[in-house]
Amino acid sequence: MLLLLPATAFPQAIYDVSCDNVARIRIFRLKADKWKIESYGGYFHLLVLDLKPDAAKDFGRLLHATPTLDLQLKGIHYHPKNLILTANGGPLRDDIPGLTGMSEQGILLTIFLKEDAFDTARSVCPALVPTKVLLDGQWE
Repeated sequence: MLLLLPATAFPQAIYDVSCDNVARIRIFRLKADKWKIESYGGYFHLLVLDLKPDAAKDFGRLLHATPTLDLQLKGIHYHPKNLILTANGGPLRDDIPGLTGMSEQGILLTIFLKEDAFDTARSVCPALVPTKVLLDGQWE
């Protein structure tokens, strides 16, 4: 029997978020139908992690070096980075990975329930958990 193994493999990168590299956390409530998402009560939550300047530079370099995936959600193709996000070494909740946003400035995670959004924020950095949920189109 002949076993062929690939000569090269692409390891999946991991980026850990914590109080060390996150400057601010915000939670927005968005109308799900605008995003073609079926959710509880017609809304979902966007957890926004703004990175500190030095961390943003490092994260930007990691993003540019990380290959993308081809995901399909409701007939729409997405090409997110092949990157695992963790919080203080543990899993980081993200209810719709196809809609995860990543840039040199920060990370956007989609979470259905408000309580889960606050729990996820606490898992990243308890000191930065926001006191309120911002509504779609509302800014601080």
